[in-house]
Amino acid sequence: MKNQKTNIIAIALIMAAMASALFLVVNVTAVFVTAYIVLLIGISGLCFGSFYLIASKKSYPWFASFPITIWRYLITQILVSAIVVISENFAVLSIQLSWFILIHVILLGFFSSLLILQKGGKDIIQPLEERAKEKYADFRLIQLDVETIKARVPNQAEEIQAVIDALRYSLPTSHDSIAQYENKIKDSVVMLEQAAESNDNAKISELCNTLLRQIKDRNNRAKTVK
Repeated sequence: MKNQKTNIIAIALIMAAMASALFLVVNVTAVFVTAYIVLLIGISGLCFGSFYLIASKKSYPWFASFPITIWRYLITQILVSAIVVISENFAVLSIQLSWFILIHVILLGFFSSLLILQKGGKDIIQPLEERAKEKYADFRLIQLDVETIKARVPNQAEEIQAVIDALRYSLPTSHDSIAQYENKIKDSVVMLEQAAESNDNAKISELCNTLLRQIKDRNNRAKTVK
């Protein structure tokens, strides 16, 4: 992480040095000074966004889109400033300072709005991801319970293994409408455990078939709400 931060700082300093070197070759006007200040703000934002990405260590796209959006802002404002400054130096086009500032305010507002929208999407999607992880862990526990039952009744291991495989390949989902299907599966697993304890082979076979049907119903429902 330290090396990554060092690289980011080095890139920012190089960009700032390149921008500062332009003072030696262009006519220093109010527009150029404004463009220089805006560029430094963009470079600072780039550092902040990159540091945020490194420190967060998250997989959600928001954490990657944050610095990427700042990169886009930085590139856009550099292009706009470069066009205006070059045009001004070659007497091709001249723009009033107030208009130049307004353009950069609009750019800043536009990209800031993108960040706000991305943050809103993250606040909606992230809880759903957490719920999906909980569902996956819950289903994994059910699978472990059935594997324990399988060890108790080796003579019916093949039937119980079919249930284990069905659970293993079930789709994880956090949709509320799936809860009733999952509750039925849990109840059947409890009854399967009781049947294994009493060595009721017929009941075990019946419950395995029931579980396979319940898991299939649950998966079909999960596909419709994806």
